[in-house]
Amino acid sequence: MTRLQPLRLHGYAVSNYFNIAHAALIETATPFELVTTRASQQAEFLAISPMGKIPLLHTPAGWIGETVAILGYIEDCLPIPTLHAADPFQRARERQVINVVQLYVEAPVRSLFPGVFMGANNSPVSVAAARITLDRAVVALRHLVAPGPFLMGPALSYADLFAFYCLDIAERVCGFVYRRSILAELGLQGWFAQMAQRDSTQTVLALFEDAFGQYLKEKNATYRFRPVGYRTRTPAIEQRPA
Repeated sequence: MTRLQPLRLHGYAVSNYFNIAHAALIETATPFELVTTRASQQAEFLAISPMGKIPLLHTPAGWIGETVAILGYIEDCLPIPTLHAADPFQRARERQVINVVQLYVEAPVRSLFPGVFMGANNSPVSVAAARITLDRAVVALRHLVAPGPFLMGPALSYADLFAFYCLDIAERVCGFVYRRSILAELGLQGWFAQMAQRDSTQTVLALFEDAFGQYLKEKNATYRFRPVGYRTRTPAIEQRPA
């Protein structure tokens, strides 16, 4: 299928899901424009994003929301698919990893955002519930991924993009709440460092660092963010204020 143009990616660089879509557009060499847009429940925004969420992709045919759908559209519009395995079984395995990362890593850590990034408090019940799901996800991912050098083998895939940006935020939350490193438990520090060196990552996370620091100030968050540029090390866990 011929790639459709122009594409405009709407969202906000604090969002790991927006960053996944941004990185995918870069990695597939798809021409696009970025439009800074915050999530909203206003009627005008709900008309184009029924859940009021970002990211959104504006295409010549209309609007697409939800990151999985956006990546599917990008891939379908490429003359030659680039970030999915050719083999149907391998593609299914990639999607399996994406689902595990979204539902059992990102979702539980997102439940803890209020007490980490938003100046509120997390209840002991929510902290304990998230820990149970995360523990199970770590066990599952140990079975599903084995960097070689990428998560699913020798080639970069959408599983790498989802995992990188979801594990990045999980590393921050888990370090702050539990004093644990999900990357270390998974043995993925080397993979993470390699992904951090990619041109797409450097571009995406430069915008993230600028936006995230301002976001934390707006929310009066207890989490303290120290920009590290993602050039020499993974996110530190010693970020609870003294």
